[in-house]
Amino acid sequence: MRYQQKAYLMICLFFCIFSVQAKLVKDEHYVTGSNKYNWSDVCREMTKRNSPLIEYATITKLDCMGRKVSATDFCFQKEAANPYFTRGYVEKKSRKIVCQSAKRVILKWKCEGKNDKYCQDSEVGCFLFKEKLARRLKLVHNSITDKKYLNCYFDIHSEEMELNL
Repeated sequence: MRYQQKAYLMICLFFCIFSVQAKLVKDEHYVTGSNKYNWSDVCREMTKRNSPLIEYATITKLDCMGRKVSATDFCFQKEAANPYFTRGYVEKKSRKIVCQSAKRVILKWKCEGKNDKYCQDSEVGCFLFKEKLARRLKLVHNSITDKKYLNCYFDIHSEEMELNL
């Protein structure tokens, strides 16, 4: 009896561990360039004051003396003239904000259940990702496969491309 209980527990742990892992299966970012900014400069620009205590909050946010600052929002303002800006993120080790640019981003997301907000509608799900990972690119393709994967393809999508299709 104890062997069956241990086996059952191991199976439960196995499924719990794998269900918690990230569902972003593919994130191909064809980077054309990136600009880096010091945390102190970012905090000064976003809060309009000096912040002597700056801490890493998340991969996309800084804590500027209690005020959370979005790396993507900072980059969106700083890279206003850059048509290829896609995302901003925080580098903990170098203490920099990185503003990334790309001409193409390909994402694949593993859908899980009916409540997965990205997979209820492929176009809506891709637009949710666009705000985080492909900010100024255009959504060129979106689909949900029969194996429950959301596919999003973002590109510069010029009018010339449309004519060549």
